[in-house]
Parts: sequence; structure tokens; C-alpha cells
Amino acid sequence: MSDRGRSSRRDFLTSWFDAFKDAKTAVASAGKPDPEKVLRPPGALSPDESFLAACTRCGDCVPVCPVEAVITIEEDDGRLLPAINPGVKPCRLCADLPCITACPDGALVAPEGGPEKVRIGIAKVDPRTCITFKGELCTRCYNACPYPDKALMMIGSRPLVGSGACTGCGLCEFACPTHPKSIVIVPERDLVPGHRIPRNEYSGPDKWMG
Repeated sequence: MSDRGRSSRRDFLTSWFDAFKDAKTAVASAGKPDPEKVLRPPGALSPDESFLAACTRCGDCVPVCPVEAVITIEEDDGRLLPAINPGVKPCRLCADLPCITACPDGALVAPEGGPEKVRIGIAKVDPRTCITFKGELCTRCYNACPYPDKALMMIGSRPLVGSGACTGCGLCEFACPTHPKSIVIVPERDLVPGHRIPRNEYSGPDKWMG
């Protein structure tokens, strides 16, 4: 067998093994979602207290999701709250946003401007684990982003989040090949209103407000 043939076979086996390893890791990590990290469905009222007060936990938004991204998590009182676990099944930002249409309680409200104006959270890149910061080439998060060059850009071969345009759909997190993920979604409820900065990173004049 020629060197070229051996190289092609090796490359094929390597890519197959990497894909299998990624799938196996994803299944292993798809256990019970962390209530602190899951996202609210698209159109959730803000602030989060308003959503929690309006949502009756009817579950009508769950079965209408065509990609089964909207799941439920059990609360302390046993009720089931709709949520999205982006590392397992991200939101696909359906053009007609059926989850919002199905909500009878007004807990989910369609944003003016359609799916592009949905704000579920914001992507955050960890330079300590992202392989592009180690000089390796990777564009998986960029390729997965529904609004490339607006919500997510590649600057100097590294991903940069456009905070004003990021919807928080989680497609980038789902596509990230590292474990743990090097790009994750910070839920909108954990961001400083008007700034879209994680509360634990904000050092503005109103930080004392929590």
C-alpha cells in the first residue's frame, strides 16, 4: 500500500474515532440538566421573576418543538418547568417560533423582529480550553452560528461573540468539540440588564444591586 493510501486510511479511522468519541461523551453528559445552567424557552418574560410568575407549567410549549429542544426540569415543589439544555439539544430558532405560539399564559412573548431578536442568553468563550487559543484551527462554533459575522465572528482565527446580536440559541455550544465545552451559554437571567454581561463579571456602578 502506498504512503498516500496508508495516510488516507489513517485519517479516515482517526476522524471516525473522533466522531464516535464525541458522540459517546455527549451521551454520557446528557444526564439530569443543571437547573442553574438550563435556558428558558425563546420569548421568556424578563426579568426572570416575571416569567416564573406567569408560567403555569402547563407544558404546552414542549411537544410543539420540532427538534425536541424544549424539555422540562423538576422544581422543588415537583412541578415541571420548561427549559433548554443547549449542550444536548440547542434551540434551532424556528422561523415561526411554535413554542411561543403554543404558550397560553403569556409567559413566552414573540420578540419584534422574529427569531433573530430572541435573547435566551449569551455565548461565552473560555480561552483556557478553546483550542484556537492554542494555535489549532477550529471553526465549528462559527459554522454552527445562525447569524455568523454578527452573533459570532472569527477574529485572528479565534471566536469572538457579538454581545448585541447573540441569541443564546446554544448551537455553538452544541457544536464545540472540547469536553468540557469551551463555549457555553450564560442564561439571560444571569446577565446584567442592558449590558448583557454576566453578573459575576460586571464591575459597573450599579453592581451593588446584584
